[in-house]
Amino acid sequence: LKSNLLEALHLAALGFSPRSRSEKDLVRWGADRFVVRLEASHGETPLVLAASCDLAGRKETRVDGVAGKLFSRLVGHISVVGLYPEDLHYIRGGPEGRRSFLDALACQLDPPLLETLRDHARVVRQRNALLKDSDSPDPQVLDVLDQQMTELAVRILERRMDLVEQLVEPVSRLHRILSDGSESVDLWYRGSYGEDDLPRKGPALLDRLLRRRDMLRRAESSARTTLFGPQRDDLSILLSGRPSRETASQGQARTLAIALRLASAELLASHPERPPVLLLDDIFAELDGPRRQRLAHLLPRAGQSFLCSPHRADLPFEVDRTFLLESGRLRETV
Repeated sequence: LKSNLLEALHLAALGFSPRSRSEKDLVRWGADRFVVRLEASHGETPLVLAASCDLAGRKETRVDGVAGKLFSRLVGHISVVGLYPEDLHYIRGGPEGRRSFLDALACQLDPPLLETLRDHARVVRQRNALLKDSDSPDPQVLDVLDQQMTELAVRILERRMDLVEQLVEPVSRLHRILSDGSESVDLWYRGSYGEDDLPRKGPALLDRLLRRRDMLRRAESSARTTLFGPQRDDLSILLSGRPSRETASQGQARTLAIALRLASAELLASHPERPPVLLLDDIFAELDGPRRQRLAHLLPRAGQSFLCSPHRADLPFEVDRTFLLESGRLRETV
């Protein structure tokens, strides 16, 4: 399938697929593993990224020949922004998809954040296991986990809130252009902390998390799970002042999703040494004529773009090179 080409590029650059977070599910039917290998360059410096996974979930990666097992090692070498049909779940789906969108973008801008996210998820799992397995959790162990969890959470929250603030203007502007200015867009970071507004930085933010922990002690003992933290937060996307998840039509949701992705590309392009590569999966076929033309004018021209389409006529501009996928083989056409 033509979309598999974009999926392979996405996985090699970001360490995950845009359609599934279970790597073994990406193995082709009848095969025992998949292998992806990407060759690129930064100026005169060559770069080779490779990833593989078998049906048992055994993974391997290589970055310029250096072997490892974590797919997260692939992040930070090539910036990628994809526009996919599945992007509608950022608008209409649950909070997990929007958290994933923020974190994936934040990790491209700040790769060390990936380790913080991984550590936070590990500590939350340990805390949940302690709450679940004991009617009276050891208070000393719980205090240690609380300290670790909240300190890691502060770093994640600071980065997420900064990112949302950076996204507001370009998302609003790009959406206004795509929708011909008929609707307004706003973004809010919604925390799980009992109040609408969170302190933006360090000590005040940590104090808010600790106060929320104290307020939820009894509720968490009853629920036997952690009831606050970045793993329960959400990005609220408002369309003309109303929650887009509840009110946006199919076309409105698609336009919002495209605006989010293009705004991401703008932020990544602020690092001129690593301009983002755009991956567009049959995106023009789902838009009406005017929106198709407006999107074509908005696409950045500085970096590389890879577009998949069942029909050449769906693309509202000329392209540099065209490849045809037939019977599982790719060939360049004149």
